[in-house]
Amino acid sequence: MMPSPLHSLYLRRGARMGREDGRTVPRLFSNPNAEHRAAAEGCGLFDISHLSKFAVLGNGALGWLENLLSNSVTHCHDGMGQSTLLLQPDGGIIDKLLLFRESAGRFFLLGHGARRAEVFDWLSKHRPEGALELRDESERLSGFGLCGPQTEQVLTQVLPGVPLPPPRGFRRLRRGDAPLILLRASLVGVDAYELFCPEEAGAGLFEALLAAGATPCGTETRECLRVEHAATAVGRDIGIDKTPVQAALERFCDLSKAFVGAEVLRRQSRAGTMHSVAALLCEQGGSTPQEGDRLIDAVGATVGRITSACLDPEDGQGRALAYVLRRLTYPGTRLRLVAGERRIPVIVTDTPVC
Repeated sequence: MMPSPLHSLYLRRGARMGREDGRTVPRLFSNPNAEHRAAAEGCGLFDISHLSKFAVLGNGALGWLENLLSNSVTHCHDGMGQSTLLLQPDGGIIDKLLLFRESAGRFFLLGHGARRAEVFDWLSKHRPEGALELRDESERLSGFGLCGPQTEQVLTQVLPGVPLPPPRGFRRLRRGDAPLILLRASLVGVDAYELFCPEEAGAGLFEALLAAGATPCGTETRECLRVEHAATAVGRDIGIDKTPVQAALERFCDLSKAFVGAEVLRRQSRAGTMHSVAALLCEQGGSTPQEGDRLIDAVGATVGRITSACLDPEDGQGRALAYVLRRLTYPGTRLRLVAGERRIPVIVTDTPVC
């Protein structure tokens, strides 16, 4: 288990530590209510150093990524980013990525830390020999995500005079002697800014963000926000055993172009699929779904299973993401959750946003 570069600093700040993607990470700094409120009303600060980070450099990078990834890289302008998927030939999702284009020959990719080895191996295997440079920068860079209505105020104090990027924007800059990457993208389904810096500069940047008014938040709060805002996670809600069509992620696929797995998706899209991912809300306060719990319809037939769940710390209601029959994913659909001998009523609220 690799300790976070800021492990001792987090402990001094009172964090309770946990594990994620092979690293120790802050699980909770204060209490769920306070952290949830900070992320919703102030500026919540999350450690996202566990994310995988790759650089793709060289002539031909644009064409190579265009043929490999599900979204159209050619439609992404310099200084901007987009969500995309890396797929197997059978359409199974290896990882959901954020791609940022600096130029036609320079790209930055963010992915789920748990899939770092699989993504790097896949990219390496398909890289044209000698033509492109592929760098794994995951362990070199610390990362922080900030969300909430006071985030821009915090950033303007820490980075005075720096124009903040627009949604999906990306830029490189410096803070003192340290190079920084600043981007704006969806963190757990909400608009957020993300900062990446060399590991040795991480402690100073973290302290500066706190001094400017950010509130440190742990993985428990991040996971609750993710489920609340219907943001799917690779390895939990989607993965190798599901295609983007089956996971309601078709909007990240340009089926008019050629890419790995595209033909399978085109066939599925024409035929329709039986299952998809939906967001649920328990209609009994205090009921917390558990991963793997069954969902049944009005006649008691099993129609799906919970993939991610949490108890909202503010309203005390259970929220979940589930893989269910597609005909039951429309908002307002009522189902029942099987929890031991209990049958808890739940209602579909949404389909995943990212």
